[in-house]
Amino acid sequence: MNADRTQIRRFAGRALVGGLSLAAAVAVLAVLVGSFGDTELRVILSSIGFAIASATGSAGATARLRPSERLQLLGGATLLASGIAFALLMGVLWSEDWGSEGLARAFGCFAVAGLGGAHACVMLGGLRRGDSVAVQRITRASVTLGAIDTVAVILPLAALVHDVGEATGRIFGATVVLLVLTTVLPPILRRTQPAPVAAAADNGRRDASDDFLASAVVKIADRLDVLNRDPGNRSPEIRVEVERLRNLAQSFEK
Repeated sequence: MNADRTQIRRFAGRALVGGLSLAAAVAVLAVLVGSFGDTELRVILSSIGFAIASATGSAGATARLRPSERLQLLGGATLLASGIAFALLMGVLWSEDWGSEGLARAFGCFAVAGLGGAHACVMLGGLRRGDSVAVQRITRASVTLGAIDTVAVILPLAALVHDVGEATGRIFGATVVLLVLTTVLPPILRRTQPAPVAAAADNGRRDASDDFLASAVVKIADRLDVLNRDPGNRSPEIRVEVERLRNLAQSFEK
């Protein structure tokens, strides 16, 4: 499980570097040649779009490896939204006259949904058992604000809201500021909280991941018990269950 996460992070890093490098290379070549037309611009935007979609999709793919079923569902939705957004971007960039307005709006909606989902995956995936109550509450506040801002942007893009007043714009700006604040605070607070606080929180709280681990271990033990009582050769299936148990344990390593 940890190896899978490492591979996803490596892919995301390489995709980000590769996409941005290609965009920069095309831009440099266009400047040197003295010709910067629609084709060069489309290649640059496609490369940047691929890099961003890979980053948000990788956040979703990493969340899919977490023990929480809700986080797995969120990760799958984020991965799907990122893939659809990139496909729509290609349709917008490489169609005649840069695509239709409807296609551009659809791309915007899925792109914003992918970014919002990636933010939630990173924030919730970063929670630790030793986190203080303040860190947990700020993290959940950040996820809530991210969801609010995501919906607030998607509604006008989808043409579901047409009239956005000045007061609404100010409220949205305030939530964006709070979103940034609550996003950067948790990692800072984790570094500053005393070790005893983390230990006390770890020993005194049993969260949903503990329940998931206990339930999963019981289910695997039951399957092993059934396989062990079977008179036939069930060694391959037993090995599968053992490997599943090992991966489960590795997913809880911090």
